[in-house]
Amino acid sequence: MLGELAATCVPLIGIVISYRYLVDSYVIDISSAITGVSRRRSFAFDVFSRLITGLLASCFFVSAGCAGRAAQSDASAFDKIGADALATRKAPGFSFAVVRDGKVVYLRGFGQADVERNLAVGPNTRFAVGSMTKQFTAASVLLLAERGRLTLDDRLEKYLPDFPNSSDITVRMLLNQTSGLRTYPVSGEHPWPWSGPSSVNTLLAFLATDKPDFSAGAQWEYSNANYTVLSAIIAKAAGTDEAEFLSRNIFGPLLMSDSGYGYAAQQRAGVAKPYDTPRQDTVPTSLDIYAGAGAMVSTAPDIARWDIGLMERKVLSASSMQALWSAGTLANGTPVNYAMGFVPAVLAGHREVWHNGLAPGAGGYCFNAIFPDDNLAVVVLSNGYHFDGVPERMVERVLAAYYPDVAAQIAATTPPTPTPGEDAAVTLRSKDWFHRLQTGTVDLTQVTPNFAARLTPQLLSQVKARLSGAGTPTDWIYLGSQSVTGATIYRYWIRLAGVPHVWSVGLSQDGKIAGSQLQ
Repeated sequence: MLGELAATCVPLIGIVISYRYLVDSYVIDISSAITGVSRRRSFAFDVFSRLITGLLASCFFVSAGCAGRAAQSDASAFDKIGADALATRKAPGFSFAVVRDGKVVYLRGFGQADVERNLAVGPNTRFAVGSMTKQFTAASVLLLAERGRLTLDDRLEKYLPDFPNSSDITVRMLLNQTSGLRTYPVSGEHPWPWSGPSSVNTLLAFLATDKPDFSAGAQWEYSNANYTVLSAIIAKAAGTDEAEFLSRNIFGPLLMSDSGYGYAAQQRAGVAKPYDTPRQDTVPTSLDIYAGAGAMVSTAPDIARWDIGLMERKVLSASSMQALWSAGTLANGTPVNYAMGFVPAVLAGHREVWHNGLAPGAGGYCFNAIFPDDNLAVVVLSNGYHFDGVPERMVERVLAAYYPDVAAQIAATTPPTPTPGEDAAVTLRSKDWFHRLQTGTVDLTQVTPNFAARLTPQLLSQVKARLSGAGTPTDWIYLGSQSVTGATIYRYWIRLAGVPHVWSVGLSQDGKIAGSQLQ
């Protein structure tokens, strides 16, 4: 997800997790060129960095609140949610579907699939869905386990003996993201096949040379390498590549006729064009580089069919479904906040499993949320890199449309425990920066040149207009910091108009504001 404040970037299907938000993203340059990414990660909600002026998207949710609080589930309530999301201008277009009790009760496209050609997003517009692919890769592995073609306790050495720690890493560890394999693709490390068709074996040859970030099962870390390796395991166990396996065993049986995999699917007609900003497209990237971690193309109705298939157990057995949606554990038994291609969560008392996706250079930010106990699912697929946070709020508003108490419960979310090590001076600086954005008193001498270049008078005016009516932020609970190349990111849990948000501010090495984001 190329940050709109970036000068250069590192294409990477990574994530930032802010409580319930898992934001598939680029790691971006906020003050100078990035050639790598810090791997010193300790918080499940703090993995990769992305600092942008993400204020316009968040603020409409503060002012609009949760539509449908009267338990409406009619199309007009969902039309309002979609229209508000489009008004954030974080994506040129998106497709929006709601599933209830085994049926698609709402399906509509908003905005544009191709700005230059003035092509609208329709209900069946195809999108590169990024790391939502991991759901399908995980299900494929579980299907093969049901058929006796592999077990979750198989060691990696059975399939890829040349990989580091292959005698210690299990298939289950790959699924739960506890293997220690380093994520990819980070520019400069290897000559990655960014364009045209390529095979998973090309990727494996590079990944096998990367030093693991930790010993098998010792920690949790989101890594695309885990699911690309799983793609290779699927091919060896099934005797056919993942694309063909999905076509025969999932896409076909569920009538997901508009879904596909890899570069070949990317070349079909009707795929939404990806955009860095609402009118700036991106350098194309082949989906083959993402393999089982993020190579899929699909539509909102096809993902809805997938959600229905999972909820109605048309895909996997009860025991496999339990594994797919249950949190994994480290080798010592400590639970992690990740299942198998899904994140298990609870939203306002409702059990939820979800995952997002972004395939840099191929698609925009996408989100799939399932509430199994409520027979409810929400699908949002976009072509905008900066759409993160918007689908998450849409999901909250859809849930509130069916359950009126949800909005109040979200607003009453218990504040988190402060992270030790807060720097009072930095917190005051973060508060001051928010106040300046809110009041239109930004001093560009306090900002890095790259950031300042993006803070146009028009943008600052829009941010002020959105924030000015939200009132003074409260709570300001420190969540921790993370060092990236050239800067340190500081995060705080705050409330705006009673609604919880995460406020992030980046400070460069010389103490200037390098970026900010409100989620």
